[in-house]
Order: sequence, then C-alpha cells, then structure tokens
Amino acid sequence: MSPPRRALAELVADLLRLRRGPQNVPYSQALLVRALIPYTLLGSTLAAFAMPVPRAVLYGPTEAALLAALVYASLVARRRPARFVQTLTALLLVGVVFNALSLPLTALARPENGLGLLILALVAWSFTVSVHILRLALDIPVPGSVLVNLGFFFTAYYGLGHLFGLFP
Repeated sequence: MSPPRRALAELVADLLRLRRGPQNVPYSQALLVRALIPYTLLGSTLAAFAMPVPRAVLYGPTEAALLAALVYASLVARRRPARFVQTLTALLLVGVVFNALSLPLTALARPENGLGLLILALVAWSFTVSVHILRLALDIPVPGSVLVNLGFFFTAYYGLGHLFGLFP
C-alpha cells in the first residue's frame, strides 16, 4: 500500500476508534470528492433494498446533498463554516466504511438469522462516531452533539422517506 493510502487508512481507522477528529482530516476538496463518490454509490446500493432501482439511483446523491446541507447549516450556526470541508470529509469517509459493512448484512438479514442485531450495533457505532466528529467540529459538549445527530437523523429519515415514497 502506498504511503498516502496507508495514511488515509490510518486516519479512517482512528476516526472510527474516536482517536482523531475532523481537525485531523486534510483540508482537501479532492479528498472530499473521492469520499463523496463511493458514499453516494453505496447509499444508492443500500437504498435499492427498499425501493425500485431508478429511485435508489437518486437516493444516494440526494442523501449526500442533505448531509452536506445539514453539516454546513450547523457549522454556520456555530460560526465555524471554515470547518465544512474537513467535517464533511470525515463524515463521508466513515460513512463509506459503515455503508460498506452494512451492505452484506442488509443483503443477508432475515428475521430468523439475527443479523438485525449486528446491523443495530453498526448503527450505534456509526451514531457514536458521528457524535464524536460533530462534537469536535461544532465545539459543543456531547449532549449537544447527540441532539444535533438526532436532528440530522430525523430530518433525513422523514425528509428522504417522504421524498422517496418510503411512507404511505
């Protein structure tokens, strides 16, 4: 593995273990785009388990755009918009890992095999990592970051759910 790839892998591993935060992510729009592409592709692939493929293709980019808008709005509200690229890149990088781990679990999950519990554990880990990243980026205490993340979750859940017809 080349030194830049090794450094990126170590950064992502440290983000996942809560050892580093968005301030340790290089300010690089190129890295942001390189994280955005697999994030949106994996998001669309996961969405294909819940909706027709033509809609799922649009789901990934829409979800990524919503995440970017929510991150930017939160940073602007805290008067820290300069942290946008690093914060979004950090969330996208860990999101790629969580989505990649979720893909086989989602494909194989059945009520009788207990993989739903593994998916729930993965969601809890993902939420914890997001709380950590946003706590550092927004410079707020953990309870505030939990509330921000819950706001992100419910906005995405209901907004995307209604937009993509996941609710009757």
